[in-house]
Amino acid sequence: MSLAAMSSPRKMFPMPSPEPADLDSSPPERFVVEVFSELRPETIQKRWEDVNVILRMSMLTGLQMQLEATLNLLCDMAADMSAFDKAMVYFWDEGRELMELRIARNVEKQTGEEVATGNILNFWAIKYGRPLLVEQGHNSQSDALIRVTGVSCALVVPLFVSNRVMGSLQLFRAGAGKPFTKEDAQLLWILSLVAENLLTREYANEGLLRFAFTDYLTGLRTRGYFEQQLELEFKRAERKQQKFALLMIDIDHFKILNDTFGHHVGDQLLRDVTSILMKDMREVDTVARYGGEEFVIILPETTETGAVFVAQRLRRAVDQAKFFAGSPHSVQHLTISIGVAVYDTDAQFKRDLIEFADAALYAAKHAGRNRVMCYSELSKQGREVS
Repeated sequence: MSLAAMSSPRKMFPMPSPEPADLDSSPPERFVVEVFSELRPETIQKRWEDVNVILRMSMLTGLQMQLEATLNLLCDMAADMSAFDKAMVYFWDEGRELMELRIARNVEKQTGEEVATGNILNFWAIKYGRPLLVEQGHNSQSDALIRVTGVSCALVVPLFVSNRVMGSLQLFRAGAGKPFTKEDAQLLWILSLVAENLLTREYANEGLLRFAFTDYLTGLRTRGYFEQQLELEFKRAERKQQKFALLMIDIDHFKILNDTFGHHVGDQLLRDVTSILMKDMREVDTVARYGGEEFVIILPETTETGAVFVAQRLRRAVDQAKFFAGSPHSVQHLTISIGVAVYDTDAQFKRDLIEFADAALYAAKHAGRNRVMCYSELSKQGREVS
């Protein structure tokens, strides 16, 4: 990237206006740091190790990486340059059309909705397109965030994609220690500019992957994505020695409805059921269309008891819902059957877990449909017979 490009004005990514600040608060402009595309000789001499970190980033911009890995790398390099106690990285999610907290280090993602989907510091980074050095006692909105995160000061650097601010790197220090400096802001500003090409490419790749792994009819993840995610969940569960559950779900008598009302009504019913399955799911859960009228749900860190609770909630929600077959006057009643299998309790391998959940689903349908069946019940019945 040329020095001219690095110092050119940046286009801002549009965001809604925040709540108006209290009259006693100083305007956020006081936090904005004026930065340049060139480092002073004394900065280079004093902080040559940090300059080397920037050079390392420049050498990595040709690598193929996933966006999440790129943001983690950026956070790691920021830590090499300027120590911090906590960090958050926000980045725009095109599919969900919201600003998402992608990386949280020593910060609970459940701190609050205002933290999970963008905070005031992220808004300011987008608005001004420059680094911010934020300290307590000057602005009520930033003070509120500092209290929630339990820190004393913050350094915020905008992150760019194709000359647009698409998120922010937020570093925090706790206690009464040394605050961040303008020199820190200057160095991290250049790091973010050097990372722009890498972020631009991986952001585009993330969009392509999302398209490839999204079922066009329901908007759910595809079977291919499910297979990938299940593999990752197995590795995570083995590493953490935790259980997780797999739900296999099928719409009862769906073929009859499809043949009676036509595929266009069947497609709408699939979308309606999808919206019920997605409701109240955790961020870590994976809901995917397995094929036809069959769905799968991965529930991380979930025992059989927890999985049955979720499955029964979904079964009742579908059973109690009204579905319209082409017109408000043609109300249809739908039910689903669900099979449950749990990693470590029922199966140790991916293929077994899928087969066992499918076997439990088949048993639920054979037993009369509109019910939940666990593979452990089938195993127990098999042992009693033998």
